[in-house]
Amino acid sequence: MRMSPLFQKAPSAVENASIISESLSHEGHRLWIGNIDPKITEYYLVKLLERFGKVKQFDFLFHKSGPMEGQPRGYCFVNLHTKEEAERAIHCLNGKLALSKKLVVRTRTRTGKVQVRRSMRLRPSFR
Repeated sequence: MRMSPLFQKAPSAVENASIISESLSHEGHRLWIGNIDPKITEYYLVKLLERFGKVKQFDFLFHKSGPMEGQPRGYCFVNLHTKEEAERAIHCLNGKLALSKKLVVRTRTRTGKVQVRRSMRLRPSFR
């Protein structure tokens, strides 16, 4: 007996959220911002990023369990509307002091990896 589409099991909310997040991450230009001081709020970061263009999506991550539960993880992801806005945000914010820490701003690739510029990689010192 074949079930009608009306009675088939619906995907869970988590699956739906990941599908939505996955599709949104490919629109616009996604950045990874790291080394965020724990005292910086989501509101402050969004307002800071809005100086560079339209923020399409903002994901500020928190610890889910353990002794740090509820505390910021120290990084976030943001989708800006255009490539130019994203590049301007990288140029202006990367290495800038925000409270007690220097921000690290990188582009995020479609595979989910953070791109590191070759000139920014650490090189061994032979001195």
